[in-house]
Amino acid sequence: MPYVSAKGCRLYYESLGEGNPLVLIHGLGSDHRMWTPQMEVFAARHQAVAYDCRGHGASSPVPPGYALSDLAEDLARLLDGLSIERAFLCAVSFGGIVAQQFAVCYPERCRALVLSDTFSEVHFPDVLGAWLQVPVLRILPRPLLAKMIATAYPKKRWQLARDELTRAALSVRPADVTRLRALINRVHLTHKLGTIQCPTLVLVGNRWSTMVKYAEIIHKAIPGSEMKTITNACDPSSLTNVREFNRLVLDFLDHVCPDA
Repeated sequence: MPYVSAKGCRLYYESLGEGNPLVLIHGLGSDHRMWTPQMEVFAARHQAVAYDCRGHGASSPVPPGYALSDLAEDLARLLDGLSIERAFLCAVSFGGIVAQQFAVCYPERCRALVLSDTFSEVHFPDVLGAWLQVPVLRILPRPLLAKMIATAYPKKRWQLARDELTRAALSVRPADVTRLRALINRVHLTHKLGTIQCPTLVLVGNRWSTMVKYAEIIHKAIPGSEMKTITNACDPSSLTNVREFNRLVLDFLDHVCPDA
């Protein structure tokens, strides 16, 4: 199995295709497999790299005292291990927070950003619901968690997302995901986003108004960024409207980096 080392831990990854590197960062509680609908499509034009963030999939656990900056450093060590100097980043939800932190901490290594269905701060009363998830994630049996997630993704509309996210819920690592949920509940990145200079596309599904609000905050904070709303989609848009998500990502990268 392919791993790279990062400060005493192992990060699992999969790489497909050749060309300019495009690193894919998954949502909370999932792993690299959530990018299955994108890997071959993206690999036709890029070196597509999907990895398991610490605390997910086959990567090492989250240690006490872990910080957002550590998530960014893990990504930097992944790039080092793959001999990648600069990369495109495409990230959804929790992964979008990792990507924002990385772009702030390592601007010279980020060639372009796609941030989908994510946030850079949490407002009241949204933060109350976010904090309620912490004890729920810790104590809820995995089958019940999977059933709760399934109810948010109707079969007729979002079957692919329903299948993938319930699969992820059945294999989730409660202690790690709880620790990371608590970490991102305290995110305050908006005031730092003005330092991001690379081309940035902010994507968001139109079905959850709360996420549209947070996408607009990110868009306004990053100079020169673009924002596009994906119809009939919600978090994650990469699974709820695969065709449109893939098209927008590839069109954006082709436009901002035509040599890619």
